[in-house]
Amino acid sequence: MNIEEEAKRHTQAKQEEFYDKLVTLLLPAQRHIASSLYESRMKDRSLERLEDSILMARRAAEQTGLK
Repeated sequence: MNIEEEAKRHTQAKQEEFYDKLVTLLLPAQRHIASSLYESRMKDRSLERLEDSILMARRAAEQTGLK
């Protein structure tokens, strides 16, 4: 295995760890919103925005890397 492959695997592992932790932290927020708010457009938008945040953070990690 060359150094480029090793670096790529390391980067992918860090990104997967980041995404897994992000989802683990935000799932309780999704559940809290879903169970605490009455059915409404604002509730739906809140859940959509939370999902958008997860996807945007994942994309940022892929495009710009992680610290």
